[in-house]
Amino acid sequence: MLRHASTISENSSVFIKLPSDNVRFVTLKPNNTIHLGKFGSFLADDLFGKHFDETFEIYQPKKIRVLKTREVQYIEEEKKTNQELNDCRGNQLMTQEEIDELRANIKAGGLRAEEAIKQLTNSSKTFEQKTLFAQEKYVTRKGEKYLQRFQVLRPCVEVVANYMIEHDPYKILDLTAECISLMLTLGNVKPGGRYLVVDETGCMFLGSLIDRVAGDCKITLVHPNEQPNSSCLEYWGQDFKEDSLVQKGILKTLNWYQVTNPTETLSEYSVEDIPESELNEMKLRHRKRYETKKATFNRLKNTIDDFESGNYDALFILSIHTPMSVLQHLLPKLGISRPFMVYSTYQQVLVETYHQLSKWDNLFVEKTAQSTENDEKVDQGDVAIDTQKEKVIMLDIHEIRTRPYQVLPERTHPFMTVRGDMGFVLSGIKVLTSDSNLAAGRFPKRKGQKETSSVKKAKLEN
Repeated sequence: MLRHASTISENSSVFIKLPSDNVRFVTLKPNNTIHLGKFGSFLADDLFGKHFDETFEIYQPKKIRVLKTREVQYIEEEKKTNQELNDCRGNQLMTQEEIDELRANIKAGGLRAEEAIKQLTNSSKTFEQKTLFAQEKYVTRKGEKYLQRFQVLRPCVEVVANYMIEHDPYKILDLTAECISLMLTLGNVKPGGRYLVVDETGCMFLGSLIDRVAGDCKITLVHPNEQPNSSCLEYWGQDFKEDSLVQKGILKTLNWYQVTNPTETLSEYSVEDIPESELNEMKLRHRKRYETKKATFNRLKNTIDDFESGNYDALFILSIHTPMSVLQHLLPKLGISRPFMVYSTYQQVLVETYHQLSKWDNLFVEKTAQSTENDEKVDQGDVAIDTQKEKVIMLDIHEIRTRPYQVLPERTHPFMTVRGDMGFVLSGIKVLTSDSNLAAGRFPKRKGQKETSSVKKAKLEN
């Protein structure tokens, strides 16, 4: 289990939100100084033991303290408007040299940011003529430039996804937090499950899945390269790194060659058994090399055997490859009555996959041993082969589109500019068809039922 700590500790991975709404990723190492550019700097040791999601203020050089939350103040309606005001540089009486001097004093700790903002408002010709809403907006805008404050955010699906969308959206295939949440919900992700994942988003979705169940799951990751690209896992911390997940038994990895050619893969990595007597006579470096190869082979064999056994609880595909070329290899490994999801940034790709899956079927062979009279050994002739077909039902294409709102007293409205592309998800459920004919309707009554009905009719006539 990967439990989230309630407080910040050494070597914690955190996201720092600045007054300008920019977010930085930082690993808090002991005896280290965190630099925030024009917003100042502080010692990482001062954050240890503090709670996540709190707002801190740099009140002196490299000194921080928790900032108390302000209460919302309701403003009475006023008749004043900003219609006659002109926004120009001449409204500010302070020169640029004086403003630069204010910034230098703030950074040196000789002047508080609140006092500098107050001087700017006092030297503005039009500040008092503005409405209260406009005054608050002016102060907030200046605070984004001068206030030395920051908020420490805990790594989660929303924070990591928004950070990657702002910095490198193509690396994660434009995957948003809303899309991840929808896929986890449709996939019925819960603790204790086994999941098959194809993730080419830098393991952005993989980290979100593990975060959802706190590491209580078994995941097989299929990737196209020699080693999986797991660069996004570091944003959740040291416990989410690939080596740590493999060591804890949460993650197993296979590349496409190992998936499509399991026999050839095992023959390439196979190592002959050497008696213990010969091992004792070998040089130390040769023995270590043999033990390493033997452990690699055993680990790979266990992973392939687990993959071939199938019966996964859900299948998630986030890849740049054609979805059907991936599904034809992995869909047979999905358990019966289990969901699968395919993500793509293009709707047309999923529409073609939708039509191909509606005609897809796969031969399902299940061997069942018939019971004998003595319930002893079962001969080869007592094994019955039940042949059925696998199909998919409830196919649907979901378009993910959310619209954020500004929520303020008397100023609640949707944002005017939002992202236009938020991705599409194809979902479905794999089922097992039956060879027997199923029918519904009116059928002739049985003999006992006919006699009972005739007796009732005779009693009614009497």
